[in-house]
Amino acid sequence: MLVGGYAITLNSVFIAASVFFYCSLILTFVFRTTEQWRVKLSAGARQWVLWSFVLIPWLVALSVASVVLMPDSAAVMPSWFLALTHWHHINVFNLYSWHSAIVLLFSAASFLAIVRHTHQFLKHRSALGALLTLDGFTKNSSVGSTVIYAFTAGLFRPKVFISSALQAQLSAAENDIVCRHELAHQQRFDPLRKWSFSFLAAFYLPFTSNRLRREFSLCLELAADDYAAVGGSGGTTVASTVIKLCRLSRNQQQFSSPLSCHFYASEIEARVHYQLRSEPGRSFPLSLFVVFLCVLLASCLLSVDSYHHAVEAIFSH
Repeated sequence: MLVGGYAITLNSVFIAASVFFYCSLILTFVFRTTEQWRVKLSAGARQWVLWSFVLIPWLVALSVASVVLMPDSAAVMPSWFLALTHWHHINVFNLYSWHSAIVLLFSAASFLAIVRHTHQFLKHRSALGALLTLDGFTKNSSVGSTVIYAFTAGLFRPKVFISSALQAQLSAAENDIVCRHELAHQQRFDPLRKWSFSFLAAFYLPFTSNRLRREFSLCLELAADDYAAVGGSGGTTVASTVIKLCRLSRNQQQFSSPLSCHFYASEIEARVHYQLRSEPGRSFPLSLFVVFLCVLLASCLLSVDSYHHAVEAIFSH
């Protein structure tokens, strides 16, 4: 049994972790049931929605823990609200209770996510360093090679690599599309965004986590395709270029890193359909997002203590 500062800290982690897992379960259900709706959004709006899925659990968990543990809030909160959110014995923590299991589970998930993504970061940096030492590799220029590829790599200083073999196979308009596409990845620091999103998505169950990562990678490619199309080539030319590169790069060895952004590595059919769509994608539903966030936050705030006592009652019988 711990009493005092350490107990308050562990209770804080327990409250935040409990709310985090609850939000993750709710959002997993929402993610799986809104797939057809997300397809109708623009690439930018889909990215905002996906970022919402991985950020909302953190925002709600930290908000609820702050409100429940904030002693100064008692003076301004109504009595009925305090009755629902008041946490009894906040300065006492039983190490041999089910509270410890929740804290350990969240700590283990955090530790694994940090270790895996630190290793992924170091491996990517090492592979990129080895790549840059090869003859013919220069920053933001064509790479002399018989292999066909176009990709962007590097987290904090992303670099664009396009092989001369690929450029020789493309027309001037197609080369412009490829260059603009990779330039979009570089300017937006997409490899870094991909790594950051992957870390946040790691706190979901593997099936959901992998689907989140795949959809976010696709959205990065869709947004880069849009940037290339705005340059004057149009969606039809972008779609045909994607198909052509997919055919040319078949059975070609590529720079293997999940953090790099390849021109033709993500769901070609979805990218082609997106460029050939008859209607523009819908914008981010801000009002719906605000309502959903408020409802989720309110439900967590008003039920966190009730949930705690309900589980306590189960374990005490």
